[in-house]
Amino acid sequence: MPILTADIKFYLTKSTATADGESGGNGLGKYRSSDQITTNTDENLFDDISAAESSAGDTEYRACMVKNGNATLTLTAGYVYMSTNNPISDLTTQLEASGSETTVHVTSATAFPDSGAFFCGDEEITYTGKTSNTFTGCSRGANSTSKVLHTVGTYCEHNQIRIAVEAPNNKSTGYIQFIPNESIAPTGLSWTANYTFATGLSIGDLTAGQFYGVWTRRKVPVGCGPVSGVYYTLNCKGETAG
Repeated sequence: MPILTADIKFYLTKSTATADGESGGNGLGKYRSSDQITTNTDENLFDDISAAESSAGDTEYRACMVKNGNATLTLTAGYVYMSTNNPISDLTTQLEASGSETTVHVTSATAFPDSGAFFCGDEEITYTGKTSNTFTGCSRGANSTSKVLHTVGTYCEHNQIRIAVEAPNNKSTGYIQFIPNESIAPTGLSWTANYTFATGLSIGDLTAGQFYGVWTRRKVPVGCGPVSGVYYTLNCKGETAG
């Protein structure tokens, strides 16, 4: 019998733990806690974005562990990736490094707020209006971000989620790095947008009971307009050996 979806479990990390499997996960890295992240539960990794965070901008970090919960089988060639309903659209017209454009053309702006701010790559852009496929009244390089060349197909995102993976020092009982609070970036990681299995991040093989670290970074642009019901889902997929 192969490894089932129910065998692949995500757990909060606990930075104050002294051993694998303690309860009270805070999502700041170090050991795997015994607190499982349950599907379709609000604020099960990040808390909701407050009005103050939307106004001022915010960047936060969380860490969890993905575990092969099968009792005997090995998960081979595992990959981690995301799925989301966050407003994301692709540029349909190139943005120049000069940053002089006041209209940004995208595949669809329908799901975005009527005004606010968004990320194009790592550049923040504010806007005062929109049509079905444009943002209007745009000001590029907001919040002291850099105006750079953005080619057709670059993501424009209401808020920006990126993931990274980190191997624990021991995949059965070990730990990853930890951060003192949610605003401090973990070190030595490469943050990427991975929305398909084909572009997922490799976690290699996990024998029965082994786990691997997954970090998530959430960035909110300054002046971001409100959107309700936004979610991200972490997915893990691989093959069964045994």
